[in-house]
Amino acid sequence: MPVFTYKTTDRGWAILSTGASLIILLVVSVWGFTLISDWMQKRTWLNTASQVSRFTQAVKSYTGRYYDTLLSSATTTTPVTVTPAMLKNTGFLEQGFSETTVDGQAYLAAVVRNATNTDQLQALVYTQNGAALPFLALRQISMDITSGMGGYIWTSGTATGAMGSWTIPLSQFGISTTQGHIAALLTTDELGAARGENDRLYRFSVTGKPDLNTMHTSIDMGGNNLNNAGTINAVTGNFSGDVAATGNITANGTVTGQNVTAGSNVTAGNTITANNDIRSNNGWFITRGSKGWLNETYGGGFYMSDNDWVRVINNKNIYTSGQVRGGSVRADGRLSTGEVLQLDGVNTAGAVCSPNGLVSRDATGAILSCQSGVWTAASKIKMQTVFGETTCANKAVASAYCPSGTVAIGGSYALKSWSDGSNHNSPDSMVLDPVNDRFYIVLPNNSKGAACFQAIANCATN
Repeated sequence: MPVFTYKTTDRGWAILSTGASLIILLVVSVWGFTLISDWMQKRTWLNTASQVSRFTQAVKSYTGRYYDTLLSSATTTTPVTVTPAMLKNTGFLEQGFSETTVDGQAYLAAVVRNATNTDQLQALVYTQNGAALPFLALRQISMDITSGMGGYIWTSGTATGAMGSWTIPLSQFGISTTQGHIAALLTTDELGAARGENDRLYRFSVTGKPDLNTMHTSIDMGGNNLNNAGTINAVTGNFSGDVAATGNITANGTVTGQNVTAGSNVTAGNTITANNDIRSNNGWFITRGSKGWLNETYGGGFYMSDNDWVRVINNKNIYTSGQVRGGSVRADGRLSTGEVLQLDGVNTAGAVCSPNGLVSRDATGAILSCQSGVWTAASKIKMQTVFGETTCANKAVASAYCPSGTVAIGGSYALKSWSDGSNHNSPDSMVLDPVNDRFYIVLPNNSKGAACFQAIANCATN
């Protein structure tokens, strides 16, 4: 009994391709996890920078409020140490504010006298203990600190500003900390400004002490300006001169006056009504959505409800004694004229045209119509059939030419002889050539010369 042996080839390719796919998937997964991990780490550093900024701002406000007390206690080398607890107890820092970073570094601030101007203070906010941060984290955090001048401790005994913008010895503030910690510098100018902010009318919000920000009598500005105000909330306002706005003016009620001048936008939560014209010197009349312009009296106007068409409200008519002009004009109904129809386009009978059905005129004004791809005069057309030569050669071109003064408008062919069974009994292609006034056919691959064809042209003349 015969034994048949079958060989199966390439059996290991499926396993190999599967393994390669798994390796690619693993690499992409590791790469994606790395991106997510880096993004989360940067978000953590940004949060740390925000915390340091808040603590630094609190130190600045605290120093401004107790400037004289701190000045009497600090020297140029012996600092007054400010802790989060001190700031919380005096209302400059929220009670729930964490006293350490997410890495366990504790917030502190050292306030000393300026070595040059000893009657003024300067301060350095810094962190101690906890886990040391890498240089990449320190650089990022220092750039994101928004209060004071952000920095870090990387070189032993020196605080360095973000992007190396400043350096200062820690010994100048009588403190020490290790590499991998955060710093923020409060200059003499900043603390001096904070000192000036501590007046009978306090310029900053103090938790639990709203009276420091409250006026109990009228303010007479003595003819001076009130500059750089944010939102002004009032019951009424009386102005003896002009009111100008470079931004928006928003009114939920009525705005009454002679002239309103705005350097930017005017916004109303409801209707704007004018008893005269609305003019734009350099801009547009702009609407949004499916709205446009409406004549309330007669119910007509224009609007857009898609990206292509400008529509007439309520299907009103458009009337003008001038011209209506465009790239093309289409009427879905009847097209009529009260005078005559003028055809400006001039074409020549016998020339190629497209699509069929077009109407034009020749140079004498005679009407032409596009028929079978050819401009044809409206007069009676005479037809003529022309028979071309008979050809049997392989892949040959057999042509039938129209006589002079006639135009080729179509054609066909005749199979003159055939002896190859069911093969080669029709041409490969038939072509109308109106440029040369002919109709031609291309014979098939007739290597045996078993089939012969004759081209036939249909010619027309007026």
